[in-house]
Amino acid sequence: MSITTRAALKAQFKTGAIPTSQDFFNLIDSTLVRRDDAFFGKWAAGLCYFEGDVVIYNNALYTCTPAGDKPCGCEGQTPSTTGTTDPSNGHCSVDNPEIDCANWKMLDIDASDEDWEIIKNSDKVPIIMYAKVFGKIGMGTQDPQARVHIHVEELNSDFLFSPDPATTPEFVIKQTGEDCHFYSQSIGDDKVNYVTDTEGFLFNNICAPEPPQDGEEPTGKTAVAAKPVYITTPEAGAAIGIGTVHPEAAVDIQNQPSARVLLNPLSTTTPQAVLIYKGEYAQQNYLTTELNAATASITTNAPEGFYIRKGLEEGKNYLKNIATPGCQTLVAVKQDGHVGIGTETPAANVEITKEGGAGAFLLSLDNTNPAFSIINNRPNNVKRNYMLLGADNDWGAFITDASKGFVFKKGTEYGNGNEVEINQGDDVFTISSQGKTIIGGLTPEDFELNVKGKTRSFGLYLDTDVRKVSNPTKLGNVLANVNKLNPVSFTFNNRANCPANEKQVGFLPHQVEEFFPELVNTDGDGTQTLAYANMVAVLTRAIQEQQEQINALLKRVEALEGK
Repeated sequence: MSITTRAALKAQFKTGAIPTSQDFFNLIDSTLVRRDDAFFGKWAAGLCYFEGDVVIYNNALYTCTPAGDKPCGCEGQTPSTTGTTDPSNGHCSVDNPEIDCANWKMLDIDASDEDWEIIKNSDKVPIIMYAKVFGKIGMGTQDPQARVHIHVEELNSDFLFSPDPATTPEFVIKQTGEDCHFYSQSIGDDKVNYVTDTEGFLFNNICAPEPPQDGEEPTGKTAVAAKPVYITTPEAGAAIGIGTVHPEAAVDIQNQPSARVLLNPLSTTTPQAVLIYKGEYAQQNYLTTELNAATASITTNAPEGFYIRKGLEEGKNYLKNIATPGCQTLVAVKQDGHVGIGTETPAANVEITKEGGAGAFLLSLDNTNPAFSIINNRPNNVKRNYMLLGADNDWGAFITDASKGFVFKKGTEYGNGNEVEINQGDDVFTISSQGKTIIGGLTPEDFELNVKGKTRSFGLYLDTDVRKVSNPTKLGNVLANVNKLNPVSFTFNNRANCPANEKQVGFLPHQVEEFFPELVNTDGDGTQTLAYANMVAVLTRAIQEQQEQINALLKRVEALEGK
């Protein structure tokens, strides 16, 4: 160890020569070990100090000035290393230098050489000393390339503080040897700049193992590296890896073993966001959101397809229950193309339902023929009824298993929910489950066609084909009963769907029933109707009877006239 005096050190560093690493070693050793300036570091009570010794106390420098001959009286070795000083000339310091002003005085540093500047506070106490002369400092190198250049041979590295070409504050780390790389950190243009020619920037943290609990034996676990954050700039563009040092996207997040998120993968030419789930047996499901010049698309290979769900958790509770959040499925799109609204298991191409709701809508294109079905849950929620609308190659089909059949209604005005309320309005056209048709809101009883109001036709034929009748029997004499019929004229009242002031002619069914009961029908509510078309046969038979009578009279006339 080389101890150099202050004068020698000043001479060595003021010659203009570049200091070597050994020169800096000598400088460090000379400032830490006793030299001719007798610097003893911090003042300590009970030590023997001699004239000229220097100490630090309360951020100030003091030099010892013993007041006359005063034996030391200290036991043990004195602070001096010369071994020649007479202890009787020393001062055994008990009080600190601020109190013991007789034996200590504040040190005035000679700054006349202008190498150093001393700044004092308002009480004239030195508080800051700094170097005014500043050039280059090389440590481990005789050719410094920065204000401070440190070369560490065993690490093949250089550390440069404010390198020569720098125009802004800059710090550079260089790696030499077989692999040459650099890293630069600087401030300029209102930003911090990080530059490197390595593959990227790696940010990591070491997680210390948890300490053993009271009474537990140490497990010997070692500290492990946490999930890294890595920033790189491959040819495809900048990439950030969170939890991975091999990012495959502009942002590649792999914090959890089963979860991965990629924003704008490096190989894509369109904006994409990719979510990947790694399941059992290395099965990977993905969800991709992509935008190109023509479309915005969402793609997945998840076996159950897409679910759009409504969250039932409050926002502040969601992250606490993120593994099993409360939710309700609103829309499901299955891998076979089936869409469920309100259900995760659509039974048709489109199924619209609601849990606890009135029913469901089914749109099916999977069968041979397309069909649209409305299902009603209300009968008993087990055996439901439906109405089906569809078409095959020959027919348009309108089918229901409702107990009363079909009804067409005239609705009330729009609003107040009438547009979705089916139990309102007036019946216009009804087809019963037995096939009976009602026009005008009548109740089907004994007729296949019921019309409340007037009908118009350009041809009406009754099917009395001989193949469809049994036991045809010629009518007997009807003329006498026909003569008893009572033709009347009348107008319909408000119980009939006909103009009230329109005069009609016909028969009253109860008067005809007495003579021709087979022409009259009586409904369950007592309403009587008359088969006017069938009266043609009765009237025809009556004409025939009259003709028979005319023929008989003609024969009598001819006999009387002797022809």
